[in-house]
Amino acid sequence: MQQGPTQRIEGGRRTRGEHRTEQPLVSIIIVVRNGANDLPKALASVFAQYRTMYELIIVDGISTDGTLDIIERYSHDIDYWISEADNGIYDAMNKAVKLVTGKYVYFLGCDDKLAIDLNVLGSTLVDPNTIYYGNVRIPARTKPWDGPYNAWKLARRTICQQAIFYPIKVFQSECFCTDYKLAADYAFNLRCFGDKLLRFQYIPHVIADYSNTGVSALVPDVTFERDRIRLIRKHLPVHVYLLYNLKQKVKTLIWSKTLRLKVKTLMGDKNI
Repeated sequence: MQQGPTQRIEGGRRTRGEHRTEQPLVSIIIVVRNGANDLPKALASVFAQYRTMYELIIVDGISTDGTLDIIERYSHDIDYWISEADNGIYDAMNKAVKLVTGKYVYFLGCDDKLAIDLNVLGSTLVDPNTIYYGNVRIPARTKPWDGPYNAWKLARRTICQQAIFYPIKVFQSECFCTDYKLAADYAFNLRCFGDKLLRFQYIPHVIADYSNTGVSALVPDVTFERDRIRLIRKHLPVHVYLLYNLKQKVKTLIWSKTLRLKVKTLMGDKNI
């Protein structure tokens, strides 16, 4: 097993003095820790792109499984990479956005694959005040996920991060809130949706093949769920907040009645 570094190490084209003469359209960020089994496929999907369209930034969280060997093997094709300790995936993402030089920021999971040809988006990603998003392909789903969003849909579920191109300006005032260990991107999208200076635009393309196997796809973020209704009230229209709040109260009431019936059935006590 490869042992990870005990202190920060870095590499890539920038560390060799190879800097771009033109601003890339998209800065692709991969945050990884112990992703040796999946990272090569993610990298191959990036390297298949036309080189001048993107830059690639990788932030590694001191991997110990051979991930660093893979990163170093492809170091000549990576604009910049760093390996050091972090305080979770969103802390690593916040570090990464401070390193980008592109017009738009795109996050690719180490177990996902970029599916769109970035050349197709060259004439689409043009407004620095617009967050562009499309669809992703998910295993076992017959149709791309998840189509256009409005405020009500965003209150119920977020846009898949691997479907989004953020203009760099959205990170100049605020980054991901690291209080939310698994759903900081959801909180970030709610904030952006409520920003009157920004708009969201759907583009009908499949952006990535999304594995849907990450921790955030399988485990709820308890802290975010606690704050969710407050964030919806703060960032979304009032009618969306009222409707969502009502829906949650009805759901709680139904759950409470269902639980009481189950207890009665098990205990045979009709006075419960």
